[in-house]
Amino acid sequence: MHLLRTHPIPRKLAGLVAGAGLVLTMLLGAAPAHAVQAPDSASPAVSSSAQHTQSTALVSSPAISPAAERIRYVDTNTYDCPYGRLCARVWDPNVGRYKVFDLYTCHTYSLSYWNDTGGFYNNQTTGTVAQFYNQSGGVVLSSTAYGTAPSGWDWGPIWKIKNC
Repeated sequence: MHLLRTHPIPRKLAGLVAGAGLVLTMLLGAAPAHAVQAPDSASPAVSSSAQHTQSTALVSSPAISPAAERIRYVDTNTYDCPYGRLCARVWDPNVGRYKVFDLYTCHTYSLSYWNDTGGFYNNQTTGTVAQFYNQSGGVVLSSTAYGTAPSGWDWGPIWKIKNC
């Protein structure tokens, strides 16, 4: 009778497999113990200032397209806005500061990750109208220069800005 002969795994291959398993175990052990979860409707409301102090590593910084003339960071809602510009300010949770976008060139700007509060200064030429649009293209607000954002401005519903 002929017996099936098996070949033992070469020692080098066994060492490689064991080493890869050890590296994988170390990498998985370094992973965060919890995932960031979106708040559900049953959880208590969190104030805007409390939201600003929470740090989340898995969020994207607010962005705009086409590019703004200038982007900068400020700590408060007191900031300069040069004449002829619409300056839009939004909280950036990755930096823990407000991110300000100076819009000069006449465009319709698309907003990405503007999920928090902030404001704007419409310091364009007197009489210039800026419009703020929602997801479906409806006008949420029109601002005639010189104008500022209403108190407690929430960027969440705004998807586009036309500054002229």
